[in-house]
Amino acid sequence: MLLAIDCGNTNIVFTLFEAQIKLSEWRLETVSSRPADEYFIALCHVLESQKLHYTDIKNCILASVVPVVTHHLVRFCEERLAVTPMVVGEEGVKLNLDVQTDDPAQVGADRLVNAVAVAAAGDVPAIILDFGTATTFDVVRPAAPDSNVSAIYAGGVIAPGVHRSVEALVAAAAKLPSLAVENFDPDLPVLGTSTQSAMKSGVLWGYVGLIDGLLNRLKAEPGMAEAVVIGTGGLASLFAPHIDAIDKVDNALTMTGLRIIFNRNKG
Repeated sequence: MLLAIDCGNTNIVFTLFEAQIKLSEWRLETVSSRPADEYFIALCHVLESQKLHYTDIKNCILASVVPVVTHHLVRFCEERLAVTPMVVGEEGVKLNLDVQTDDPAQVGADRLVNAVAVAAAGDVPAIILDFGTATTFDVVRPAAPDSNVSAIYAGGVIAPGVHRSVEALVAAAAKLPSLAVENFDPDLPVLGTSTQSAMKSGVLWGYVGLIDGLLNRLKAEPGMAEAVVIGTGGLASLFAPHIDAIDKVDNALTMTGLRIIFNRNKG
């Protein structure tokens, strides 16, 4: 089995694969001080429920944007699973992408992994819209026919994430109530008639406006007019019905990319 790990700023997602089949998936909150033993205990609980054993895991691949947690996850793989993980971004792990940014090393591993998945599916040119800790837009262009890469990662946009924006607003204004964004009514009217409904409208329709505006500008870039827009991340399903430019939602995008990268690089 392959254990794929996606460590973001808010959550760590673990997915078990047998060949191309997803067997199980679970997540933990990203905590910088969590030791390797805690990851192992969580893994054993999941495996036990499926009558599997941790010794069935023969390979691991890891993408992380939190360096201090990367260290603990590598230790977890090496010391508890006796597996040296493949780490996206480390020397020797080939993505088959031409990263055309000012400093490729600064691009988040998850964003590159998503680009790999999109390129492998043939969905280029593409704009990947990821609703995570930040709301990110990533532009993937087709490579030249005679190129030795599958696609070009051309850059993107990083906007504040929906949850973090709500948290900042509530923290800064003493009389504003907290909001659970996941529970928003998809038919929410734009005109709020209470403080809470006005806040909900500002979050939902404000972000719809932000996303529509940025997608329009990105599609105006050379060669991007017909780009496929792919939504991913926890809130993609909430926002997608209100954004006509989103062509599809794929919440397995990062894990698909990790599985593809592992298969391309395994010995």
